[in-house]
Amino acid sequence: MRIAVLAEQNFNLIDGSTIWLLNVCKLLALQPDFDTELLLTHPLNDRVLADELPDSIRVSDAAALLQAAGIGDDRLQPETLIDTLSAHEQAAGRFDRLFVRGAGYLEQLLAAPEFQHRVVAYAPSAIPDVTAPEPDWVGLARTVRAPVVIQSETAKHALESLLDYPAHVLHVVPPIVFPAVETDHVPETDRPVTLCYAGKVDLHYGLDWLIDLCGDVAEDPALAVHWIAGKDTYRARYRDFFRGMDGFRARVATGMPGVSLVSNIAHAEAKAQMGQADFAYCLRHDIYDDVIEISTKIVEFCTLGVPPILNDNALNRSLFGADYPYLVDIGRDDIAATVLGFMRGRDSVAYGAAQTRIAEIAAGFSAPSLSDSLSTALRGYLANAPALTETPRRILIATHERKFLRQFLDRLRGDDQIEITWENWRSTINPEDTPHVPEDVDTVFCEWCCENAVWHSANKRPGTRLIVRLHRFEAFLDFPARVTWDTVDALIVVSDHFRDLMVTQHGVDPARIQVMPQYIDWHELQRPKLPAARFTLGLVGINPFEHKRFDRAVDFFADLRARDPRFTLAVRSVMPWEISWVWDRQDDTRAQFEQLFARIFNDPDLATAIRFDPAGPDMEEWYRGIGTILSSSDSEGCHTSVIEGMAAGCLPVVHDWPGAQSLFAPYVHADMTEAIPDVIAFADQADPDAARAALARRVANLDVEDFARTVMQL
Repeated sequence: MRIAVLAEQNFNLIDGSTIWLLNVCKLLALQPDFDTELLLTHPLNDRVLADELPDSIRVSDAAALLQAAGIGDDRLQPETLIDTLSAHEQAAGRFDRLFVRGAGYLEQLLAAPEFQHRVVAYAPSAIPDVTAPEPDWVGLARTVRAPVVIQSETAKHALESLLDYPAHVLHVVPPIVFPAVETDHVPETDRPVTLCYAGKVDLHYGLDWLIDLCGDVAEDPALAVHWIAGKDTYRARYRDFFRGMDGFRARVATGMPGVSLVSNIAHAEAKAQMGQADFAYCLRHDIYDDVIEISTKIVEFCTLGVPPILNDNALNRSLFGADYPYLVDIGRDDIAATVLGFMRGRDSVAYGAAQTRIAEIAAGFSAPSLSDSLSTALRGYLANAPALTETPRRILIATHERKFLRQFLDRLRGDDQIEITWENWRSTINPEDTPHVPEDVDTVFCEWCCENAVWHSANKRPGTRLIVRLHRFEAFLDFPARVTWDTVDALIVVSDHFRDLMVTQHGVDPARIQVMPQYIDWHELQRPKLPAARFTLGLVGINPFEHKRFDRAVDFFADLRARDPRFTLAVRSVMPWEISWVWDRQDDTRAQFEQLFARIFNDPDLATAIRFDPAGPDMEEWYRGIGTILSSSDSEGCHTSVIEGMAAGCLPVVHDWPGAQSLFAPYVHADMTEAIPDVIAFADQADPDAARAALARRVANLDVEDFARTVMQL
């Protein structure tokens, strides 16, 4: 697989982001089937970092790329990116994936049809600013479902919840570090206790505090500070600070007791010096307290066995634990006195506890595991996953609606043996163009059994296979009766109920029917529960009234509350008045909804115990707060939200709609109130994790990977 790595960073400079770029290349070099090329955006005139690249990484600098494209510029600009890359691919071959960092580059590539489906984005500072417009690249990426690599679970959840980004194409790859020496860090007791700072010279990295601290260290021969300084940042903006920094450098150069400073050294040498320290200085001004980007330097220090001194903020507490001994409240603590106290207590129990904790953290950032995580983002599937097909396949999908195929298609996109083409239908009965099966298509897949299935079953080309997937919606329309079933090689239905229906009513050969409930992303749903989940019921979707029977769910909840007032109900749905075909129907639908909402809002007990959550794609995160999932419907296909809820460890309570027993027994009830004792008992377990895991295992075979394999077998 040919991989291009493209980042806006200047590889001539040494800072956290260029070290990240170096380490990304090292990670990709660990994948034996990757042919990786680093496309530099600036002419390479300093090889300090470039000389550390693995031999297998090819490098093309901006000067050569631009010259080959006939563009007279000294760096690769977003505006010239498409022409430059097109010229390079024409000369050197097409890339399978482009791993890209930089908003300007991403905007250009994601807007270009010839590149957009090959882009994997990197977004280190991914927390959305709800006061600002959404970045253009995010909207473009979401439209084409481009994979995005972020640094933390916090960033992932923020993108899911605030930017509606699909969870399964968000890949967490924490900062990447390669320790210089795989040995335990043992401080030397016969030398000064050393505090090390490594990174760019930036006022907001707490360097004003560190300069003041060096004055105290100079007066204590038992202490030392070692600076490993990178590039100056915002020198013109912070003139007073840099005048002071220049004066400090001069004092160190002429001899400042216990203080040393080096600049612009190779990364390998920097890590060797970092590993000689006893503490790492990683404090920052409070403007960084809301950032969810994990500092590469912090992880490097952990890997080297050097405990970092950190801001006491949410990100650091989540990574190090609230009891980590070297957290500093920069708004309240005397920073100099606090840091000096840490240094003078190097031989304490706290120091040993900190070393144990950072060793645990370092283990989670090992190069092989992160290499596999990054390669999964680039491939679209696990590196060691068996091939979906050994034979190249070209599949034509005919459909009027793709929503139930999206994750399946994302999985197929990662396989170079499979090519998908489309036959789009404007509606269930009208194609956009005259249906046609090109000669090189070997399989036609009709998503929904509508007029698309009628036409293709009557016009099947010899030598092709025809697969039809039927949902609940069309099973009760006239389309199945008009399909030529003898020409259909496989029919996919969502439950045993619909299999039996198709056999008895339409004479379909049962040997050709495959029962496959709607798939889920099982692994993404394996998330820890929030404390409130124990006593929170969930209901997904309330429209239309006669189908979803929200009134039955409210009746059940009211009876449950009468027995146990600890419970609440979370309803996640579009509201009926937001859907014209529901709210404006010429029947009693609106009156039924109005009567039900009036009941809820006029009953103080219900009004304070039922909440309505707006619909959205971040279901994986929503299920974290749900302990019991309800299905109060009169009819369903397979009710995917119940399957998802079970995968997330929720107890299902399902009304006995046709087909429910084959999917969810023994959690199906003719009278839902029969389940109330089970709901209370499930919530009252001392340790519910085992029961939640057992529920999740029941639906593990419905993961999208299993669905993809079965479809390809068909």
